[in-house]
Amino acid sequence: MRTITPGYAIGTGCFLLLAGYRLTEGRWVWALVFALAAACQVYLGLRAAPATTTQETPTPTDRERRNWRALAISSCALTAGLLVLQPVLSPVAAGVGMYCLWRLGRRRPA
Repeated sequence: MRTITPGYAIGTGCFLLLAGYRLTEGRWVWALVFALAAACQVYLGLRAAPATTTQETPTPTDRERRNWRALAISSCALTAGLLVLQPVLSPVAAGVGMYCLWRLGRRRPA
């Protein structure tokens, strides 16, 4: 059985959040565009997922950890900036930041 990968699940949630915001603003076309993008994320996430559920996640290298740390910090800064400039988009940046933090904490080397 295939399940959607976490990155695609967060992307789907962000697109659905944007679709909901645009729908409440009365912008039906943009709400439909973002809902279609969310459906594409689900499709791609199911296609990218492995067929088996018992997969071993490799231990991240130091370079990968530095990259995820930099992405998490920049996403937090972007979230703070968007709270002031465009509050509607701040949950999207926060979702990306949370995904980066989740990836940073996965399978720490011993």
